[in-house]
Amino acid sequence: MKTVGDIKKRRMRRRQGGFSLPTTLVLIAFVVVVVMCATKYYDVRMARIRLEEEKAALEAQRAALEDRNNNILARGVAGQDSAYVENVARSQLDMVYPGEIIFRTSGT
Repeated sequence: MKTVGDIKKRRMRRRQGGFSLPTTLVLIAFVVVVVMCATKYYDVRMARIRLEEEKAALEAQRAALEDRNNNILARGVAGQDSAYVENVARSQLDMVYPGEIIFRTSGT
């Protein structure tokens, strides 16, 4: 006949043998959630680094465009006199007064 001590010993052996099924499932779920969170954190961090690099590149491009714009504006202010405007129109835009004829010679 089994005594109360024998039953307790069996329960102790069973508990000492490992985790129960619900405990194992909870532990697995916890590990999965931790891995998913770590993966998401890594993805967000990489995206942040990429965006910071892109921001730096765009700021450099913006500074270069501002310099270019300032140079163009400075040339525009210098070009307010009619002689400068006429020179640019004739040399760069191939503009002529009505009735004028352009003769071009080849370099050879």
